[in-house]
Amino acid sequence: MIKLFSTTLALFLLTNVTLLAQDTPTRELGLRTSNLSSFGLIYKKQRSENTYRRYRLAFGNLGGYFVNNNSNISFSAGGAIGNEKRRAINDKFQFIYGTELIANIGFNSTTSGSVTIDNGTGSTTTITGSSLILVSPSVGVGFVLGGQYNFNPNWYVSAELIPSVSVNGNFGDGISYWGFQAGFNSSSVGITGAYRF
Repeated sequence: MIKLFSTTLALFLLTNVTLLAQDTPTRELGLRTSNLSSFGLIYKKQRSENTYRRYRLAFGNLGGYFVNNNSNISFSAGGAIGNEKRRAINDKFQFIYGTELIANIGFNSTTSGSVTIDNGTGSTTTITGSSLILVSPSVGVGFVLGGQYNFNPNWYVSAELIPSVSVNGNFGDGISYWGFQAGFNSSSVGITGAYRF
C-alpha cells in the first residue's frame, strides 16, 4: 500500500512539474519611434513559434491654441493590429515580416480661421471659415518588413518599414473629401526597443 501511495504521489508531482515547465507564450512590450518626433507603444504576444500578434498604438496628437475669441483644437489617434512572422538569420538577428490593419481618426475644430487637412492625395487642403468642425477617418493595410537584433533573451531592438495602402476622408460643414494613398512616408519607418517577459 505504501509503495502504491509513493508511486502515485511521485507521478502526481512529476505531472505538475512537467505542466509548470511548459513554455508560456512570450509577450513583448516596447517603445516605438518614427522620425524621433512621434512615439508610441507596441505589444506583441507569441501565438506559435516565430509567429506573433502585434498591437500598435503608434500615433496620437492633441493640440490647441486660444487667441482672443479664436480657438483651434485638434486631436488624432490611431493604432494597428496584425500578425508578424520571424525568420532567423543567425542566433542574434531575425528578419521580420507580416501585415497590419491600420486605422486612425482625426478631429479639427476652429471658431474662425482655417484648418489644413490631408486631402488624400499626399498633399494638403486649407479650408477657411468660421465654426469649422472636421472629422478625418482613415483605414488601411500595412506590410511589415524589417530586422530585429536580440541583445539577450529579454531585450531587443528592431527597425521596420510599413508601406501601406489606405482610404481616408475628411467630413464636416459641407465638406467631403475621399482619398486613396499607397506607399510609405517617414511615419512608415520605425525603430523599436522592447522587453520580453
